[in-house]
Amino acid sequence: MVAVNELYSGLLTGLHLEPPHTTLSKKLIINVAPTGSFTNREQNPMQPFTMEENVKAAVDAYKAGAAVWHVHAREKNGLPSKDPHVMKETIDRVFDQCPDIITSVIPYMDYDVPSGLDTIKRCVDVLTDAGPEYMQSAVMLLQSMSFSEKFTYVVTRKILTEQIQYLEDHGVRPEYQVHSYSGLKDVVDWLLTTGVGKEPALMNIMMGFHGFSHASPVGPDPWNYIYLMTMQQSMWPGAVRGVCAGGRNWLPFTNLAIMLGFDMVRVGMEDSVFLYPHRDEKIKSSADVVRKVANIANELGRELATPAEARQIMGLTPPRVKNQMQAVSAIV
Repeated sequence: MVAVNELYSGLLTGLHLEPPHTTLSKKLIINVAPTGSFTNREQNPMQPFTMEENVKAAVDAYKAGAAVWHVHAREKNGLPSKDPHVMKETIDRVFDQCPDIITSVIPYMDYDVPSGLDTIKRCVDVLTDAGPEYMQSAVMLLQSMSFSEKFTYVVTRKILTEQIQYLEDHGVRPEYQVHSYSGLKDVVDWLLTTGVGKEPALMNIMMGFHGFSHASPVGPDPWNYIYLMTMQQSMWPGAVRGVCAGGRNWLPFTNLAIMLGFDMVRVGMEDSVFLYPHRDEKIKSSADVVRKVANIANELGRELATPAEARQIMGLTPPRVKNQMQAVSAIV
C-alpha cells in the first residue's frame, strides 16, 4: 500500500507547484458598437436607427459593462449622418447618463472627398473644439476600399501620415483598424518607427464578415482562428491589442480573443446580425451582447476594465473636471 501511494505521489509531483499563467490576468475592455453606417432594419428589425434609439443602445451597453463606445451617428430618418454636429448632439445625450464613457469615433464624414485629410478634418475640428472627451480615439482604416460606386477610400503613406499627425496634434489617439498583415506593417513602417504615431499604439484587428468586405475567410475550418493568432504575434510590442469580430463568427472570435489575452474586444450590432454562428437567432440589443461577453470573461476569470482603467490602459487623458464631478454624482 505504501508503495502504491509513493507511486501515485511520484506521478502527481509538480501539479500543485505549477506557477500561475498571466494571460487572463489583465483587465478586459469591452468596446460597444451599437450602430454603424451600413447595417439596416431589413437585416435586423431591432437595429437602432434614430438618435434616441442609438443613445439608449449606448447607455444600456455601458450599464452592462462597456467602457468604450464606438460612435456612429444617424439622422432622424435613420440614415448615417455626415454632420459632425449631429454626432456631437448624440454624444452629448449619452454623456448626460454616462459622463465617463470613452468615445471611439469613426471620423470619416466627408464622403464627397475621395481621400486625404479633408475626409476627417471637419469631424475632428467640431468634436475636439467641443472638448477632448468628445473624440478620445478615432478609428482609422488601413486599407483602400470602395464603400460605394461614388466613394472609394484611398490609403497612401502620405495620406495616412497627415491624418494621424492631425489627430495626434488635436489630442486624439488613433485606433488602427487592421484587416491584414500588410496593414500592420504599414502602421509600423510609416507611423510607429517614425514617431508620427504615439504610444501605446491602439491596434484593432478586424475578423469575420463586416458588411462590405471579408476581413478574413469565413467557414467552419480552424484557419480563421489561426489567422487571428498569427496576426497577434505580428503586432507592435507594447501595443494595446483589440479585436473587432463581425458576422456569424463574432462570438467564437471574441471568445478566442479573450482567451488569448487581448486587451479589448469590440462587439455590438454594427457588424453582427446573428447571435450564434449556427443558428438564425438575431441579436436583440447590444447590451445583451455586452452582458454575454462579460459573463464569458467572468467565467474565464478576467475582470472587466472600468472606464477609468480602460483610459489608463489606452493611454488617454482623464475627462474634464466637469465630467468627473458628473461621474461621481452618477455613482453616488
